Amino acid sequence: MSFFDVLILDTILILFPLISVVLIKASIKNVTNADKDCLIDLANFTSMFLLIKYCDLNNAYSILLVNMPFVISALYKRRTASLFLSLALTIFNISLGFNYLLIITEYLLLTSSLYILSKRKSSNSTILLMFVFIKGIFLTIYEYYFLDIKGFGSIVQIIISLTIFYLVGILIIEIMEQVKQFVALNQTLKELEKEKQLKNSLFKITHEVKNPISVCKGYLSMMDYSDVEKIKGYNEIILGELNRTLDIMDNFSMYTKINVNLDIMDLDYLIEDTINNFKLLFDNHNVKINYTSIDELYINGDYDRLKQVLVNIFKNSVEADAKNIDLSIKEDKKNIVLDIKDDGHGICKEDLNKIDELFYTSKEKGCGIGVSLSKEIVRLHNGFIKYKSKEGKYTIVSIKLPKIVNNS
Repeated sequence: MSFFDVLILDTILILFPLISVVLIKASIKNVTNADKDCLIDLANFTSMFLLIKYCDLNNAYSILLVNMPFVISALYKRRTASLFLSLALTIFNISLGFNYLLIITEYLLLTSSLYILSKRKSSNSTILLMFVFIKGIFLTIYEYYFLDIKGFGSIVQIIISLTIFYLVGILIIEIMEQVKQFVALNQTLKELEKEKQLKNSLFKITHEVKNPISVCKGYLSMMDYSDVEKIKGYNEIILGELNRTLDIMDNFSMYTKINVNLDIMDLDYLIEDTINNFKLLFDNHNVKINYTSIDELYINGDYDRLKQVLVNIFKNSVEADAKNIDLSIKEDKKNIVLDIKDDGHGICKEDLNKIDELFYTSKEKGCGIGVSLSKEIVRLHNGFIKYKSKEGKYTIVSIKLPKIVNNS
């Protein structure tokens, strides 16, 4: 193999186990520090085994790079592992025919020097330079006294080899740092996503609980304690809204996505029921409701969830200072389309384009969750909801839902 082939292969053999360990650490939850240290040791031992097994014994650079796991172990302050790797390197070099006294002395000095530097928390480059310096001295001694290779060319060759070793070491350290930063960033993004999901759930809870509470507050403010019959009627409505609040809290208590329990229901009854619940509040704001009841509008739906959608639409119409809310229904063989039109101040083009964005709101005290929540509920009914508006004129909300043709 060429010099560059050997260099690339050895670098891969060093990096692959280390990067694998970093990825394993990132994917396994509840990994203790001791487990992490054992994984690093395992990676370094694996790298050295692969380097020794596939080492090009005719290439001085390849033989030199076998030392890299030992240096990396020192960089990670894995002192016991470094000692065993040093012993393995001593045996490996002696097996190649190097003078055993020189090799033993060299690796004793290297192990003790790197141990001291790592204990002093020296920088990675300092530890690498120390290895290169000591290794350079012993390589020079070996060539000069044992191989009787003298001259400037020999010194240049040693310097080039050690410079390449140092640069490869710096490259490996930099790659490992980048991988660790990438993994850390990925973990941070995961935590942020979890936090975002939690906030989404909390916002949804807040928004949906506010609606029935607003209804209760409205009826309580209109309580006439001299009229017992009205109080009884108000109490039934207030009790129903409080029960709906408890249902909402239960549904969101585990911070999961919205679920719907589909059952055969009459959409017309739902519309009438929701209008009746809001009737006194509509009257209080001088809002006129125009709706002609249609019999047998059967769908597979979740009554309470679809009521949430209607409540949110009516509430937005009232807040938009609407004086008229018109409800109309169109049918075909497969679907029912409910159009809810109000003559409030409408939605400007910019807000209409962003109405689907979670948390986007033009209201001073809004949380921007109502439209997203309504769309999600309708989507879970295999339908869709569409908003159309002209600022200062009107807003039309169209809800399309699959219908049951034959309720037999």
